[in-house]
This record gives sequence, C-alpha cells and structure tokens, in this order.
Amino acid sequence: MPLQRRFLISSSVARLIQREKGVYRQVEGFFPTQGDRLTFVHLEENRAFLILQTSGPNGEAEDRTEVPTPHAHALLDVCAGEVDYARTKLPIGSYTALVDHIMRPCLLHLVTVEFGSLEEARAFRPLEWFGPEVTGQARFTNQGLALNGLSEAPDVPLSNATLNSLIDTLDNRFPAQARMPINPPKAKQDQGTRASAGPASGSGHATEVSLEDIEEAMTREMGLAMRNKPTS
Repeated sequence: MPLQRRFLISSSVARLIQREKGVYRQVEGFFPTQGDRLTFVHLEENRAFLILQTSGPNGEAEDRTEVPTPHAHALLDVCAGEVDYARTKLPIGSYTALVDHIMRPCLLHLVTVEFGSLEEARAFRPLEWFGPEVTGQARFTNQGLALNGLSEAPDVPLSNATLNSLIDTLDNRFPAQARMPINPPKAKQDQGTRASAGPASGSGHATEVSLEDIEEAMTREMGLAMRNKPTS
C-alpha cells in the first residue's frame, strides 16, 4: 500500500480544483473493525470491490476482491457506516494528490498525497493551499468519518498565498521538491457512484476553464469569506 499524508483544505480551493479537473463519485461502506483487520466495500464506475486490510509487523497489507455490483449494494445495506465523496486526481510534480469532497455523512474537503517511500513522505513540504495536516488522526480517515461522522468541520482560511499557490499548481509550477525524480505508485483514477456510476459532470469530461477564471473565482470566494466573517 502506498504511504499517504492527508491535509484539510478550504472548500473554495476544492471546488475550483474540481471545476478545472473534473470529479468522479465513489462510495465506501465499512464494517466494524475486528482487531487488526478492516473490511469495507468500495464502489466505483461499473465496478465494486470487497477489501480486507490487515496490519502486521511488516506494515499494512491489502487484499482486494472484485464482486458483482448488486452484491456490493447488498453489502452496503448491512455496513455500519458509509462515506460518499467526489474525487479529483491532481498531479503535483512527480506526486499524486487526491482531492476529496466528502458529501456524506458530513461535509469536508481533504487532499491526500501518495508516496513511494517513507523518506519521500517525510521530505515532502506541503503547498501553501494545503491546510492543517491530519495524517494519523483516525477521525479524518474514511473509516472514521463513515463510522463516527464529524460534529463540526474545521475552518480553513483563505489568503493571497493560498490563491497564488493554487494558481501555480494548476499552471504546473511547483517548488523544487515536487520535481524531484521519484517512483510514484501507479494508481488508477477512481471513478463511480453508488446509484449511478460515472463522472459527476454530465459529459464525463472536466470543465475547460482558464487560469484567469480560476483566479477571478478565487478572488470572489475570498471576498465572500471576508464579508461573512463574524466581527468581534
């Protein structure tokens, strides 16, 4: 399994990345944890998997078995909890970032970066548009969200540095550390929904917008955030 670091991000940042790159819906249903074993069902476009994750002295291992979609829906009905989210796969130099808009059981926006080794994970410097890191916090994992929910989503503020960093990312400009040659995991783009599999957009393609559109939209979002901010 690839090593991951996970961060909160602003809802406005997530929305603008999705507008630029498109999204795919996914659903995961989790069974109660049994010791060092985690079992859950994952639905994506026209495919479904029953996944068993185990922890041992050599780290985590994953066993993934494809199951018929109707069987997966039946399993979801008996799961202890579900998480429904829209995902965007975003390259950051040689790394792969997964931007998730969690829609159920709570509203939350996260970015997860995958690494090929522990050294790469430790050396990675988060970009300015990343919010607080939540790696290792069980309540921000898909399992934690599905089984326990989240009483209140943390607020991730916007800033000029956030906007500039996001524009650079979408324009394929990164700090030197993100261009280091590495061997990233070859993960496929996850796609699908529980009820109607496929891209969240009607055409199945990402909406074409310019970086000027992104900057203008971000500026509007920042203005709204400032006007809606309560005064002391």
